Amino acid sequence: MINQIAKAIYHKELAIMKKILDLMAFKFDQRTNEYKYMKKQVMDYTYEGLKKLFSQLETDKLIKKCSCGTNVRKGYKPCTCGGSGYINT
Repeated sequence: MINQIAKAIYHKELAIMKKILDLMAFKFDQRTNEYKYMKKQVMDYTYEGLKKLFSQLETDKLIKKCSCGTNVRKGYKPCTCGGSGYINT
């Protein structure tokens, strides 16, 4: 079985993001505006970084859009792309 580049990167980045959010939840009350703002920023930075990386890899013809039509913000999907929205070329 061939490893899917985008899927591997996507799942690793999501795991890192979730660990950061867990650490924030440990330190801050999740109901505060500060926590909500930090969470939004961490998620935005993560997803925007993934979009830029995948766009560059697509330009370099290493990956292409998956036919399932998902995008990085929709989370895990039981597809070859794993929710990243991209598969190997």
